[in-house]
Amino acid sequence: MNPYGVTRQFRDLVQREALSGTEVHYLWRLESGALRIDSADADGVETLVRLALPGDLLGMESALGVPDRFSVRALTASRLVPIDRSTGELSTLLMACVITGYQRNRDMVRLRSGSAADRIKALLHMLTNADSASTMQTAACTLPTLSDIAAIVHAAPETVSRALAGLRQTSFLHESSPQGDKHKRLALRAHCLQRRDVGAIATGVAAC
Repeated sequence: MNPYGVTRQFRDLVQREALSGTEVHYLWRLESGALRIDSADADGVETLVRLALPGDLLGMESALGVPDRFSVRALTASRLVPIDRSTGELSTLLMACVITGYQRNRDMVRLRSGSAADRIKALLHMLTNADSASTMQTAACTLPTLSDIAAIVHAAPETVSRALAGLRQTSFLHESSPQGDKHKRLALRAHCLQRRDVGAIATGVAAC
């Protein structure tokens, strides 16, 4: 693939897999899953910029010549669809990015405000709403690793673990892991998020 033409139909990422240094400069639309976008400084230290959810566009910064170095990594298994920038629709895409960027900035405020439990709830609701298998009655999603959750909500992994335990005790979280799940023995057990307002369900805290 080159940045001006499309030679494949999609790019799949497994959980925690990152786009290559070349791929981050292409234009993409996230079809499913969830991604984290980080900006790296001159010393290579990365800072979380935002999350990407289905429908979001990625790579517009490179298309506009922004000099920042970005990394894109899958919080959950994700699929990206390339966008051919040679079609001349850059202005339309830019407007879409502005609108989405406003919403994602609001999301980041929710993920960094309130108690650890409130921040985790906000993240789980975001991921549940993002899952393509959701319906009006139920909504399922695979959750990020414990370490990713901790980084996103700006809390220590131990704090996240205690908060999740507290959410389980209040019936906000319920275990719902397939038999033989290879992640169960490595970290938190898979969970089921139940939103009392719509009965939504989310599963799967994976290993760190």
